Amino acid sequence: MNSQQPIFKIGQPTENSGGSPFDFVRSLWPAWLYWLLPPLPAILFWHSHNGRFIALCLFFVSCTSLVASVFNADFTNPQGLTVGIGRPNKAWRLRMVFLGLALLSQWAIFAVLCLSLNDAHDIMAPVLALGSLIPSLSIAPCLTLVTRKPFAAVVLTLFLVGSMKILGCVIVDLAYGWHADAQGYTTLTWTHPNLLVWLFWLNTGLLCLSLYIFGRKRFVRDLTRPPGSGLSSVRY
Repeated sequence: MNSQQPIFKIGQPTENSGGSPFDFVRSLWPAWLYWLLPPLPAILFWHSHNGRFIALCLFFVSCTSLVASVFNADFTNPQGLTVGIGRPNKAWRLRMVFLGLALLSQWAIFAVLCLSLNDAHDIMAPVLALGSLIPSLSIAPCLTLVTRKPFAAVVLTLFLVGSMKILGCVIVDLAYGWHADAQGYTTLTWTHPNLLVWLFWLNTGLLCLSLYIFGRKRFVRDLTRPPGSGLSSVRY
């Protein structure tokens, strides 16, 4: 089996599909349904703060994996017709718009299930889940395009987002001293944001913006290379 072949050939219409945006939406459906499932067991059967935390983490992994699978194009198909060449910015916008809508629909289902079947009073779980869509949409495409490996892109995305908290903890320790941990300053208090929460959002926001810009440039550059260079077939 060719290890370069993605499990879901997202955004790669068949030869007779015409390569329209609607073909992209149809090809997105199986992966959307697949990655909707991982958080469900924690929501349905683990009715506690820890259960919702695990569900939130799995939701982030699912959204990042969906985005990575979309950008995991087949770079070994030399016979693909790349209609996207000449309009790479439109191809990027269409991917991001449809992916954003797919992730928002995933979030809506996650939020409804959390509030109706787990804890109707924990509004922070849906709010944090909504915030997790930003790094999924901005970091994962860049890392997938760079590594050409969706699994590595997902792991690196999770690692980078987690590193933003570590960076914030370093700044908090410098601000409050090395006993900041004992005083609770290194805990993310979402309902009453402390310095660490604001640093985490600031660091993550700058990271997302930087990698989004870099990923878009990489996507446009790859799409405008001459034919026969081993690039993927982006057809819309």
